[in-house]
Amino acid sequence: MLPRLTCYGGVGEIGGNKFLLEDKDTKVLLDFGTGFADGSEYFDSFIAPRQVNGAGDLFEFGLLPEISGLYSEKALQNTAMKYGEPEVDAIVLTHYHWDHTGRIGYIDPKIPVYCGETTSLIDDAYAESGSSPLDGHVVKKFRTGDRFSLGPMEFVPVHVDHSIPGAYGFLIHTSGGPIAYTGDFRFHGPAGSMTEDFIQMATRERPILLVTEGTRVSPDDIKGNLSEKAVLEEASRVVKGTNGLVFSTFRGNDVDRINTFYEAAVRSGRRMVVSMKMAVLLERLKADRKLRVPRVGKDVDVYVRRKKTGKLDDSDYYPWERPYLDRGVSAVDIGQKQDQVLLHLEAWNFPELIDIKPERGGTYIHAATEAFNEEGEREEIVIKNWIAHVGFRYAQLHASGHAAMKEVGNLVVGIGAKRVVPVHTEYPGLFKSFAGLGRSALKLPVSGEPIALSAA
Repeated sequence: MLPRLTCYGGVGEIGGNKFLLEDKDTKVLLDFGTGFADGSEYFDSFIAPRQVNGAGDLFEFGLLPEISGLYSEKALQNTAMKYGEPEVDAIVLTHYHWDHTGRIGYIDPKIPVYCGETTSLIDDAYAESGSSPLDGHVVKKFRTGDRFSLGPMEFVPVHVDHSIPGAYGFLIHTSGGPIAYTGDFRFHGPAGSMTEDFIQMATRERPILLVTEGTRVSPDDIKGNLSEKAVLEEASRVVKGTNGLVFSTFRGNDVDRINTFYEAAVRSGRRMVVSMKMAVLLERLKADRKLRVPRVGKDVDVYVRRKKTGKLDDSDYYPWERPYLDRGVSAVDIGQKQDQVLLHLEAWNFPELIDIKPERGGTYIHAATEAFNEEGEREEIVIKNWIAHVGFRYAQLHASGHAAMKEVGNLVVGIGAKRVVPVHTEYPGLFKSFAGLGRSALKLPVSGEPIALSAA
């Protein structure tokens, strides 16, 4: 049997990447994530899949593929699928975003996970301060320049630039020929040259198949290609022009964005204040010598939330929070020096503003992607209501984690694979519009249908 690739997610949707690569008697999953619209017709913040039912509620609506020898006993406890010893040999991750890792918790922990060293550090931080999708799995780490084999397949990880550190694409040598999988990528971030490295290596391999994301491949890719450097310049201007408190919301594991706002704070003579969870992440990432991150305590302060009325003690906080109690800052501290602070505050922590008591005239910077579905639109309305309530200016600043449509087309043409499989996109058919695509046959994936890999 020829080696084959089966897409179980990321087909006609953004996120949810779940790709099963089989070669001879070896089976490997490339990512195992949650789609951004996964089950939104049936589940919401008030109707969630029942944990007591394992994977059963997700099987019901086709939100998890029914692959034998993949899931844990706990995941299958109330389903028709019987548990058996693992038939999948490994999970190989491109990066740590939820749409690539979010369903791993259902997988048998006997199946090892291969990931970048930085992804492992991020997971350590999440495990320490909450929960980890990789919990219980043997984690095997790599960096660019490494190679590892799984059965007849050899994997060559190559770094790419994305809105989280430690993102990779892969060149995979199979018995049917080489394939390339981009993962998520961009060119306009601080490390855009890493994506160029991937293209150069992939082009040299002459892949028989290119599996590429196309998040921004759409009839109306209206997002400007604002770079992270441009975000820094505009954020610095906004912060300097604000007399009162400045606070911002952005993804807590986006190290480029953390560095951007830290630098904006320094330029304006302010002190950046981060959450305890972000502090744990920053302290873990210090171990990665390739990364530059602000130092907790020296460069940034830590915000300590009030957990009860009256005097607090260690027992009110989780063990991972306690080291920050003596060296953190409180709502009262921030309230007393509002013009000296740049605060990172996730939307779910907006009630902290009631304790901070911000003076009117400050600025809120929404440094995350704009709403793209109904749930996001509802959240955006609530955020704007809070900002109006405290009398702040609302500013939108963001650099996308994904390449523009034209850049995706240039990547496809540049690599020149025999076939191209578009994933992580709502408009896979638009890939036929790329100039020069005639060099590559377009193969539109169908969920659950294998794609045979052959050099012929």
